[in-house]
Amino acid sequence: MMHKIKRAKSKVVQKGLGFGVSVVAAALIFGAASSASAQKFKIGTAPLEPKPGVYKPGTIPGNIEAGKAVYFRKCVWCHGPDGAGDGPSAIRLVTKPRNFNQGTFKIRHTGSGELPTDEDLFNSVTHGLSGSVMPPWGKLLKKVEIENVVSFIKKELVKDREFDDPDEEITVISYGTQIPSSPESIELGKEVYMNKAKCVECHGVLGKGNGNLTQRDDWGFPIFPANLTKPWNLRGNRRDPYNPRNIFREVSTGLNGTPMPSFAEELTEDERWHVANFVVSLTDVVRPMDPETNKPMFGFVIKSKFIEEGGLPSAPEDEAWNILEPQYVAMASQIIQPPRHFIRTIDDIRVRSLFNDKDIVFLLEWDDRTESHRDANGEATYDFKRLSSLAFPAINTTQYTHENDREKGPLKGVNPEPEGVYNDGIALQFPQVWETLGAPLKPYFIHGDEKHGVDLWKWQSDGTVEEIAGHGIDALEVREDQNLKIVYSKWADGRWQLILKRALLTEDKEKSAQLVSGKNIPMTFFAWDGDAGETGGRMALSTFYYLMMEPPVPQTVYIVPPIVFFVFVGLLCWARSAAIQYKKDHEGEEG
Repeated sequence: MMHKIKRAKSKVVQKGLGFGVSVVAAALIFGAASSASAQKFKIGTAPLEPKPGVYKPGTIPGNIEAGKAVYFRKCVWCHGPDGAGDGPSAIRLVTKPRNFNQGTFKIRHTGSGELPTDEDLFNSVTHGLSGSVMPPWGKLLKKVEIENVVSFIKKELVKDREFDDPDEEITVISYGTQIPSSPESIELGKEVYMNKAKCVECHGVLGKGNGNLTQRDDWGFPIFPANLTKPWNLRGNRRDPYNPRNIFREVSTGLNGTPMPSFAEELTEDERWHVANFVVSLTDVVRPMDPETNKPMFGFVIKSKFIEEGGLPSAPEDEAWNILEPQYVAMASQIIQPPRHFIRTIDDIRVRSLFNDKDIVFLLEWDDRTESHRDANGEATYDFKRLSSLAFPAINTTQYTHENDREKGPLKGVNPEPEGVYNDGIALQFPQVWETLGAPLKPYFIHGDEKHGVDLWKWQSDGTVEEIAGHGIDALEVREDQNLKIVYSKWADGRWQLILKRALLTEDKEKSAQLVSGKNIPMTFFAWDGDAGETGGRMALSTFYYLMMEPPVPQTVYIVPPIVFFVFVGLLCWARSAAIQYKKDHEGEEG
């Protein structure tokens, strides 16, 4: 009898160990997955780094004729047949393609004004220039093809300088000993940023790039300070956006052709590492990177949490928002329907949402270098006339788009140019009767269509909000019943913060979206930068996202488990007591 009991216990122990091992294994697997996910901040292979020292510019061994073939197949559309940055795409781009003729290159490991190394040029082609339309060609071209096209550019397209000139000399910077990021280093870097190097004068207090907006590059085009809070957009990040080495390099070398100087002589090596650590700390989005977009990787669900006690928050700094991580919503230029718009200054919105039993609130935050209000006679920061160069009129940016009458035909500059400055704006859009549309059916994402209308919530910087019924970009009607309210709106240091509030359910069930928990509700975002001539159809827009209002946790979740627990414990105690009593009642029977 005792032997059988021991065996039974052994089986129980084995099962328990098996379960424990399974749990530990699962934890290790998911932990490893989480750890692997955390390593995805860098995309692709590491860039080449030349050795520090003084050199003569080298030449990548490559076939110049083969490189020419690659160039005219892949590069000419932006950089032009003679490498002057005047390809057919240039007039649509605010950041102009590189003009190779002068031999002026931004992203380098070499001193201010010097030619780049072969590794620098190879890296630029391989990894692309983030935040611009220059893609990472390493995904499409073989290494030998990149070497060939770099050789062609150096030999045939750089005309004012010669890489094999005996008088040319390059000094490759040394990284020295990297100082790890720490609160102390970040604080020292902030002091350098604010005072000694005066980075704040261009890049702004929060690093949003809203400082000096009147500068021009060496070719006469306007150039705006980088937004340092979005390291994935910095041209030289080599698809490794959170690496302070990128900042150290650019602070040390400067960006040739731009107002960004080298600080190699003004700042010590340690000071450059401190400021690099400070700059990297400015971003509040540290996420794995999407290898296709080189942007932070987020999902397409906007989570909204239920608030049980107290009112919904009325300010961005309210701690109630902290239960949610901001959702990153990527924005693109509206170039699908007239009036097409190729200048987009708002490239993302950060969204958080909370709701109670009556209302829902959205906290929307986005970067905008300027606070814009309608002024028909004002001079817009991104006005098309300002986005031009007297030296290169052929590639000045224009409203280059199809005819407004929507007839098929060639591209023509027929859209009326913006007049003055417009209001900044933001809008959220829902299908009017989303609950009746079977998946995957949705209204057309740009303000709906004839069959399926949308409920558009629009805010403007003049303090107005409108609820608009939309059946197309040209079929928008402001509704009489207005339920949308502004709880908070403020622009400061290159950033807008806005809180909008609306009742979950409204009286107009046909045109006003009814918001309920536990459902995926399609939604789209729109944004307007008034200083970029954005109004009406000239705007930035997102693809479809889905609002998920997480159902409140029912009280039974808190009540039932304890009851079950005590019942279970009670049954165990009863069973034990019964077993003891049984043993007492039958003692001596086996003998």
